[in-house]
Amino acid sequence: MNKILLYILLCLPVIFFSQNGQKIKEIEVLLDSSYIKTTEFDLPGAIKYAQKALRSSNQKKYSRGIAISNFRIAQCLTELSIYKQGLEYLDKAQHENQILKDPNLNFEIRRVRSRIYGNMKLLPNAISESKKALETIPELKKDETEKKFAQTLINENIALIYRSMEKPDSTFYYLNENQLILETLETQKYLSSIINNYVELGNYYLSTHDPKAARSFLSKAINTAKTHNYPFLSHTFRSYGDLMIYNKENDSAIIYYKKALEISEQTKLKSEIPPIYQKMSNAYHLLGNKVLEEKYKLRSLELQNNLKSEMLSASSLIINSILSDQKDEFTKKDAKANYTIITITVAAIVLFVTLWLLYRRKVKKFKHLKKISSQKEKMLIQQKEEITLRYREDTRNLEQKINQSFDDIFALAKSNNPEFFTRFQEVYPEVISAILSIDSKLRISELTLCAYFFLGFTTKEIALYTFKSINTVRNRRQNLRNKLQIPADEDLELWFKTLSRKN
Repeated sequence: MNKILLYILLCLPVIFFSQNGQKIKEIEVLLDSSYIKTTEFDLPGAIKYAQKALRSSNQKKYSRGIAISNFRIAQCLTELSIYKQGLEYLDKAQHENQILKDPNLNFEIRRVRSRIYGNMKLLPNAISESKKALETIPELKKDETEKKFAQTLINENIALIYRSMEKPDSTFYYLNENQLILETLETQKYLSSIINNYVELGNYYLSTHDPKAARSFLSKAINTAKTHNYPFLSHTFRSYGDLMIYNKENDSAIIYYKKALEISEQTKLKSEIPPIYQKMSNAYHLLGNKVLEEKYKLRSLELQNNLKSEMLSASSLIINSILSDQKDEFTKKDAKANYTIITITVAAIVLFVTLWLLYRRKVKKFKHLKKISSQKEKMLIQQKEEITLRYREDTRNLEQKINQSFDDIFALAKSNNPEFFTRFQEVYPEVISAILSIDSKLRISELTLCAYFFLGFTTKEIALYTFKSINTVRNRRQNLRNKLQIPADEDLELWFKTLSRKN
């Protein structure tokens, strides 16, 4: 009999750990299923599997499952433009990763958060988050090739953000750095990224009015795709159509837009189609074909409305699912609380009077605390409203007090008035002093160019207002960078303003 009991006691831990291991395998299968659904663009399905994995992980206190599940949900919500909840789930994933300490997950969290900030037009925050992601790359549990590829993903994101900020120098810096890295990688394996970078470089050169260079890179994208039988060229053909529009070859532009449309319809990427329709409408407008212009304009609007309806429908289902999960969680907590009350009630048979008094005291204390909490909450809301009102009033007052000098200087700059630099030096003497402290031999023309960049003028605008060619201004800008030792990826306006604050 004693031997049997001993055998049972020895087997119990084995049975327990076996069951626990099986549960973890089930969680991993759910996470894999969520990932597969994501690749198939079935975002509601991906979230459904991730939620199941999250519930099981919370029950088992499986840290990896909790972190990855929260991340997957955040990733899908981002694709559905549900940014607030997406950030909440990212924060949960990052909090759990402080325990897990997975550098790969940390990198992905930073990358997705940067995308959310970018989509919300919080562009400086998006840049900051992307650069934090770059800092984590040396810690990734990947080989050197995969680390390089990870860097290209972030570089591409930063370049696109700078393009949105209309910072062409910084855009080119990161696209060019990507090109140097991608040239060292295996073409077939990283074909999509290589072709996409060619296209983005083509778009950059087209935006800087260099159609010859733009055509070169877009042709590289098409030729590389043909060599490796890569069919997904919708983005490439769309950009080539833009090049044809720039060259006033409108008939050719329509041919390329139709190629882009055909590929987007084959790949069922509906979100790519409305912009193509709109570009076709613009091309027909340039050709003077009113019928086809209106036809494709209406198609673009109709499909945009359909996509918005689908997105709202999917978002509604997902939000309801998330709320349902939260409700279930609260229900379980309530059930646990009820069980505690029942247990206390049974125990109260022995010490009824004592426990009853304790219970009354606790209820009274709870109500008191709840009342205090409610009062504090109301006070905080009132204080927040007062602070907001004061902030708005201060902002209005500050705007009214802005020095008229800035408008005067801006007008002098745009009119290329000879008094522009003299007036700038009177209003911003600290800027000129700071620049001369770095290079005291700068000419008045160079200091004037510095003033233009300090005021936020772009290369194109400076060329326009000073009656210089864009290439001339670009060369003078590069000379300034060399003389003042300004890094290539540093934005000039930000650099000059930071320099003035330091002094």
